[in-house]
Amino acid sequence: MANAAIPIQLATAETHNGMVIPYIALRHLDGTPEFGQIDHDRVAECLIEQRCQLCAQPLADAAVLMVRPMDFGAGHCPEPAQHPECAAYAIRACPMLSGRLRRHRDRTRPQRRQCTAAGCWCGDPVTPDLDAIVRSGQPATPWYSVWFPMAEYKLKMSARKGPRGISLAIINVKIRLVSWGDPDRDDLGRVLVYGLPLPEAGSGS
Repeated sequence: MANAAIPIQLATAETHNGMVIPYIALRHLDGTPEFGQIDHDRVAECLIEQRCQLCAQPLADAAVLMVRPMDFGAGHCPEPAQHPECAAYAIRACPMLSGRLRRHRDRTRPQRRQCTAAGCWCGDPVTPDLDAIVRSGQPATPWYSVWFPMAEYKLKMSARKGPRGISLAIINVKIRLVSWGDPDRDDLGRVLVYGLPLPEAGSGS
C-alpha cells in the first residue's frame, strides 16, 4: 500500500521511507527510527508539557487520543495526545491503526542490530515492558480515537514514576472506532461495559 499523503501541517516533519517519524518514536544513534517502540523520556515530556506525540508542537484547543479497550478499563491513555490533523494522518499511515497489521509484532524475540553506531541501544536491546510482552504476537486489539477539549486535559500520576498517562475521566468527549482488529473475550467485554462503538454492518472494520 502506498504511503499516506503527508498533510501541510506536517510538511516540515522528519520522515523515514515516506512516513512521518513520531516525535516519541525510539531512535537509533544513527537517526533511524524504530517504529512501534517509544522513547519513554519523550513520552513523559509530551505528557507533562501538553505536546503532540507526532509533531511535538503544543496542543491547542482540542486533542485526540488513540485508545484501546484496556485503556478505558485502566482509566487513562498511556501515550500522549495528538493534534486532530496529526491524528488523522496517523490513522491513515500507521499499519496498526489503519487495520493493515492484523497482529502485534513479537517483541519477545531478540531484535537484530539495526545500526552500526557505537553505543546504540540496539547493541543491547531494551527489555520490553509488560504491556508489550502481553501484546506480542497477539491479534490486533480494537482502537478508538477520543477527541476532547484541552480544558479537560488531566494527567494520571504515579507516586514513583511520574505521569502514567492522560486521564479518560472526560465529560465532553467524542469517541470513534478507528480499527476493529480481532478482539478477544476480554476486549469484547470492555467494549460492551463501556458502551464503546461497534463496527457498522458491512463496514469491514
